[in-house]
Amino acid sequence: MELVGALRAALPGDEVEVVDADSRIPHNGLVIAVGMRASVAAANSDAPVVLNLLIPKSGYEELLHNFPKRSGTDGFSAIFLDQPFARQLALISAELPEARRIGVLYDGYSRTRLLELRQAATESGYTLYEQHISDAAPLREGVHQVTRGSEVLLALPDALVYNSSTIRDILLESYRARIPLIGFSPAYVKAGALCAVFTTQEQFANQAAMVIRQFFQTGSLPPATYPRQFEVAVNRQVANSLSLKVKDPDSLREEIKHAVESDR
Repeated sequence: MELVGALRAALPGDEVEVVDADSRIPHNGLVIAVGMRASVAAANSDAPVVLNLLIPKSGYEELLHNFPKRSGTDGFSAIFLDQPFARQLALISAELPEARRIGVLYDGYSRTRLLELRQAATESGYTLYEQHISDAAPLREGVHQVTRGSEVLLALPDALVYNSSTIRDILLESYRARIPLIGFSPAYVKAGALCAVFTTQEQFANQAAMVIRQFFQTGSLPPATYPRQFEVAVNRQVANSLSLKVKDPDSLREEIKHAVESDR
């Protein structure tokens, strides 16, 4: 994994252990857990200090719930995989300024995160159209329902809805409805999403290295946080197919940074 290689190159040797899903979890020192499976194993271990990487915020909250010994300590933190909602909504505003109705599909997505999204959407002047994927509303019907009332579809990092088995059908249904999909990774943009905000592996590694150096200076980890740096990807072919004019990624990134910073 690119992130693991970048971290091992940036970190001070034996004092830090970078682990993935197949690694043995050490019982001392600072452990860097990469991915959700590794984070679960690290949370359940005796490792005194754990920094979790490439896990969604909802996954981190689940870890704190399932392993209460980790809650309320400065020895268990994370840099989230997902982007803050303000950043994603700023992308929609910059790329689709006329859109006011946002559709979302969910199944296993955290109720807490949904509440946060509703609040962020309302504060930004959007109406949120939600569709729970279930036996009563299977995926194709759910996409059909949500696109009937929305102008843009925002993909959430909900693996029960968005995965390698479903993304093609979601993209086809949204394309037929002429509703652009906003993804959460460059892979989704390559597959057919209009655009996405994402953080590169190198950016994750640089931020993690800063946090780790801070730990060696202070003896504690900072609170869990979103990635600080980000990039934007755009699929111009999809934009042309939907008769949309799109801005270049660098301009979009600057607009998002300005919008988010001005709201603080």
